[in-house]
Amino acid sequence: MKSRGKILPTLLATLLLAACRGGMSGTYEGGMGSLTFNSGKADATLMGNTIEMDYTTDGNRIVLKSPQGNLVVTRNSDGSLDTPWGTMKKR
Repeated sequence: MKSRGKILPTLLATLLLAACRGGMSGTYEGGMGSLTFNSGKADATLMGNTIEMDYTTDGNRIVLKSPQGNLVVTRNSDGSLDTPWGTMKKR
């Protein structure tokens, strides 16, 4: 019974962290390309070239991480994304 008292708080903390992570999913498209979020990765397709990147979320900010540097994308209240290539909407 004592071990259950330690496991439950750990399990709840893990679930809370997973829920707060705010992961993205789906494909967002705009005039110049698309961003696809799947399994913790982001695929950016621009002008026919696709780059796979890691990403993190912080509130309405999504930070795309590439060897060339980080790029911040903003998630709008309507669910669309503001990117350097214009607004992208979920397909």
